[in-house]
Amino acid sequence: MDTGKRFDTVANRYDTPDKEERSRIFVNSILQHLPDTSDFKVMDIGAGTGTVDMILSDHVREIVAFDLSQGMLDVFRQKIERSGKNNIRIYKKDIFSEDFPEKDFDLVITSMTFHHLKDPVSALNRLKGYLKKGGYIAIIDLYREDGSFHSDNTDVFHFGFDREEVKNWLKETSLEEVYYGIIHTLQKEREGQKKDYPIFLIIAIKN
Repeated sequence: MDTGKRFDTVANRYDTPDKEERSRIFVNSILQHLPDTSDFKVMDIGAGTGTVDMILSDHVREIVAFDLSQGMLDVFRQKIERSGKNNIRIYKKDIFSEDFPEKDFDLVITSMTFHHLKDPVSALNRLKGYLKKGGYIAIIDLYREDGSFHSDNTDVFHFGFDREEVKNWLKETSLEEVYYGIIHTLQKEREGQKKDYPIFLIIAIKN
């Protein structure tokens, strides 16, 4: 089963209160390391059920969000309709293999997206092409741990990335690091024991 179809089957169960709490942490962490974002046009990759975007939409001019899961996007679309927000557009599209005509975004966000990709450097180069000069990219993913992480209600198997790995991606793509840090820790139970999985945020700029 491909990624989009797998997430289609868990769209509503994926949209949990702790996901919303994490999304607020993600958004607040991003905003505190950026200048005034009120006129920002944002691209969000792997938007899921839109919890990050619904929160972020109050702080930016426009959001263009992408996901591969129709089930996730259906939940997201319902949120937009209920809220009456008019500054979010959503698309079912693989932005890493299909071109999107709009460019010159002020900010690109990828939340838990890179662990689905085989070639993060190529993916970063592609995303860099959507950024304007002086635009930012924010990557949120798991810091490498001993053991596996299973994403909420899915069968994703992931070992995360370490700091030097991510810093090397930036060097290879000529993006300059602005911020790197652990912003949240997930606690999951595995084989009867609880284990911590740190989540990092890295923000880089296109000079």
